[in-house]
Amino acid sequence: MSATAAPKRAEVTAELALDRALWWIDRPRDTSAWLWIGGRSGSGRTALLREVVARHPAAVRVDCVGRSAEEVAREVATALGIAATDSFDDNFATMTRRISDDPVVVLANTQWAGRLRTSREPVRVLDEVARTLIRHHRRGLRMRLLIEVDDAQATAAELGGRHLTLQGSFGSLPAFAEPDGDTALSYALRALALAEHRFVPMPVWSLLCSALGRDVPESRLDSLLGDDAAGEWIHRSDDGTGTPLVSFKQEAVARQLRTQMPAEEARSWHARAVTALSAADAPEATRWYARRALAGHAAAAAGQFEAFLKDMAAVAGVCHESLFEAFEAAFHGRPIPQGSAGARLHYLARRGVRPSSQGEWLALLHLALMQAGPTEAAAADRLLSAAGPVALPWRTLWAEGVGAGVFSTDALVRRPIVRTLRIVHTPTGDLVTARTRHDHIGTWDLATGAPRPEPGETTDASGTTQADQGPQGWRPAGAAGGEVDLPCMPQYIRRGVRSGHRIALASMDGVCVVEVNQSAGQEAAPGRLLKRLVDTDTKLARADLPTPALAPTTDWLTDVWGSAAVKRFPQETLPAALSDIGAREFLSAVGFPCVTGFLELDTTGLADMGLRPIAEPFGKPDEADEADDAESTYFSLGNWQGARLLLDGRDGRVLQDGSSGIDDELAGSSLGQFVAMVRLYYWWRASDWSIEDTESDVRHWLNLIDPQAFQTQGWQRVFEDYNFDDRS
Repeated sequence: MSATAAPKRAEVTAELALDRALWWIDRPRDTSAWLWIGGRSGSGRTALLREVVARHPAAVRVDCVGRSAEEVAREVATALGIAATDSFDDNFATMTRRISDDPVVVLANTQWAGRLRTSREPVRVLDEVARTLIRHHRRGLRMRLLIEVDDAQATAAELGGRHLTLQGSFGSLPAFAEPDGDTALSYALRALALAEHRFVPMPVWSLLCSALGRDVPESRLDSLLGDDAAGEWIHRSDDGTGTPLVSFKQEAVARQLRTQMPAEEARSWHARAVTALSAADAPEATRWYARRALAGHAAAAAGQFEAFLKDMAAVAGVCHESLFEAFEAAFHGRPIPQGSAGARLHYLARRGVRPSSQGEWLALLHLALMQAGPTEAAAADRLLSAAGPVALPWRTLWAEGVGAGVFSTDALVRRPIVRTLRIVHTPTGDLVTARTRHDHIGTWDLATGAPRPEPGETTDASGTTQADQGPQGWRPAGAAGGEVDLPCMPQYIRRGVRSGHRIALASMDGVCVVEVNQSAGQEAAPGRLLKRLVDTDTKLARADLPTPALAPTTDWLTDVWGSAAVKRFPQETLPAALSDIGAREFLSAVGFPCVTGFLELDTTGLADMGLRPIAEPFGKPDEADEADDAESTYFSLGNWQGARLLLDGRDGRVLQDGSSGIDDELAGSSLGQFVAMVRLYYWWRASDWSIEDTESDVRHWLNLIDPQAFQTQGWQRVFEDYNFDDRS
């Protein structure tokens, strides 16, 4: 990429800006570069970019108004002729590397991206589309990228690289809120500015005024529109069916008015607006607005979005585009609590859930709720009840497995990989059976999901269609191409078998059965894969440390290792030289895991031989190290990472003897802390993960349990796969 000039804040005329932009585009000695086009509203940015496109007919121009970063990325890719945008491994960065020509790309109106006023889409367009084009294009490509940005705060000069800031603006804002800020007009204008959708029905405008603390009837609002002060700034229109709408003629007015309200006051107002807009008996005009804007109000009301996501009637009533946009805004810079409704939306976004219709979205959300297990069954039912007139193309009858983010450290997380999925006919009814490459996973009743014994000799149900999810959607099982009449699904759904209007699906989480709504019609062409090119910006919070980790119990240990592996040592059998009360109590009341096969840990000898005193704990290990008398205060627990693992009977610390070359001797500040760390590590390593980034959580947990031991070389080494012989 070519070197760029240092930013300058000088403004230029539109004519000079056009000359400079055209000269820069045609400058032959530059390789790929970019140009930020700034200037306040009305300064001529739009006309400049249109002229650029007119001079370069092959230029790609994408207008970002009202579009998400995902939609902008897709339109750019399509306009550049990049095929197969929906495939397993593609994101916008990988697609950018496939640009082969020397394009001129214009991103217009990035400042108005998104559907909501509480939106991060303008920033996401810059970060996830514009900067991706800058960073990931093929070396040697001669790309010209022009990006229009709002320059109210000299944005273009601050973004880095070449920029042009145009002179002029639409004019000064009216002083309608001061000095008298308590007029009906003042409340009306502020309420309209705080609306989350640019276009507001008259009844909703009145409702928003009431939420602000001043009742302004529709008739009064209608008369206000006749005043010169309001008419200069407010525009009348309709929704195409005759419903009257109002909006600001200049969206910048709304933006400035929003900044004038104190943040806490604005958040309280948005919370009241959420309540008012969520009324069950709301008229159609309110529902029209709520579908487009309610999620934005919930995002703008601090701490309200999680409660909003739990309200299935509210979620079902908002369009999925505004829901995901509000989600990005609500959790920007605020980690999402694990196990929450927000976390579910995070996983859906990460897994590429990008529906083509409201019905498809509700079907996918219902599937996620069913996969979350019995705790979300009631929410799944409420969602179906709230769908109302929206026709779901299919709905989930039952799901078996472990959904994304749905796990507990109380048991290993089992997600076996389904290699064979069948719908079979038996005398007692049709069944679904799933197998790994070698083992039987489970058998369930096709209609109810009730577990059934593994069937003996069976025949496939008549007319079944077997399918695999290929790089670009469903294809016949075992075939390299072709299409199958199955609903479009995200990538984590891997196999499907259709019998009539019921389809068994195998995912990375488990097995489920969905039922096709024959009367809903085809939602999208077969062969489409649900995929996002732009990833979510949201992050999950660290998981809380499991309570048993601070005081391990026998049950917590046997939950993952089984009762045979956990040996208790009655107090009377423990050596007298083991004087640490905590270690004696732990060994007798809780027990110690006699295990091997991970962490290069082997404590199985304890099961038969018990605690053996070691005469020379830090000398060269050999048979003579075992003490014949009971005077030694060090006891062998087994081996760890090529060294002897010892219990110091005086203070209860767990140590390694240094014979492997690891200098740090501490393995655990107490027996209980060491066992808790080993247990949590084993749970993580032995579990099946499809998407959760649990390694960072486990590291955090171990550090909380025993920060001194966790910082040692021995514990830091356990996360380095290449070091371990027993790492599968």
